[in-house]
Amino acid sequence: MAATIQDVARAAGVSVGTVSRAMNNYPDISAKTRERILKVAEELKYRPNLVAKSLSSKHSRDIALILSGFLEDAMFNDFETMLMKGCYQFAFERGLDISMYVINSRTQEEKSYEQLCYEHNIAGGIIFGIKSTDPYFTSLAESKNPCVTIDVEVSGENVSSVTNDHMAAFDELTQYLIDQGHRRIALVCGRKNATVTAQRMDGAMRALERNGLKPPADSVIYTNFLKEEATEGVTGFLKEHQDKGVTAFLCMSDLLAIGTVEALKEAGCRVPDDYSVVGYDGLYVTEYTDPRLTTVDQNIKDKGYEAAHLLFDMIEGRRSAQRLILPHKLEIRDSVKRLEI
Repeated sequence: MAATIQDVARAAGVSVGTVSRAMNNYPDISAKTRERILKVAEELKYRPNLVAKSLSSKHSRDIALILSGFLEDAMFNDFETMLMKGCYQFAFERGLDISMYVINSRTQEEKSYEQLCYEHNIAGGIIFGIKSTDPYFTSLAESKNPCVTIDVEVSGENVSSVTNDHMAAFDELTQYLIDQGHRRIALVCGRKNATVTAQRMDGAMRALERNGLKPPADSVIYTNFLKEEATEGVTGFLKEHQDKGVTAFLCMSDLLAIGTVEALKEAGCRVPDDYSVVGYDGLYVTEYTDPRLTTVDQNIKDKGYEAAHLLFDMIEGRRSAQRLILPHKLEIRDSVKRLEI
């Protein structure tokens, strides 16, 4: 079996990115380190992809949209569709080529971001879906190829992020429920280790505490941002907590809100007459649900457009790495009932 770049990195005691830069004569690699890496590569009989090497010798302005965990999702989420539209809209306006790659935690271990860019002649990438436990979350810090992450902040001099102020947005959404008279609110959350889950939870807690309400420790339902898990979790919650007087479900995504509404209807409950439900994202589908969902619009298409714009400017040297925060908007529709206080 032929040796891989990962084998060389392990044997030389360096990162995959350092091996790639050494073999491509990057100036930031010392002569001593380069010599050691080349010696290890020779001993292991490692041969780089010559086609990719040839392509990468040319100046590239091509960018990529890199989706992590896309194939693992049980249900297609039009979050990705809206994000893609924004990215491709910018690329179309600027005459750029943009490609899409699907990865997961395992493939991140096998191939570094820098190696992916090298092999596919990519100048930089927009990365969506990485978790704090993923290899890229730490390895991106040393990459020389510019990248922009969506909704996750990763340290690194060539790493930017595009996000919303999720804490402020979820604070506003929670406050809206409170202003409508809801005092006992159940939270339908995303993954426990997701950055956005923590940020939105902080926003909810801030609003509840500001209004003198006790955080609902016994009214938190965790999911993996999957609709089916929301339906299952809310069904179980209703069986155990019918006597708790919950009047509203505060959901961390629109798909979780749709799953919550499904569970309530299956239990013979009406939305919003019996329970109010709010979502978060601003997906197109929320305008056609029954009832139409109140939600926070993240401006997802703009998020994709601005991520591509920022990445292109970084490649061209016009902007340095930065955190770009986009505005959000509370969309009030039909899924919340006003209660008499």
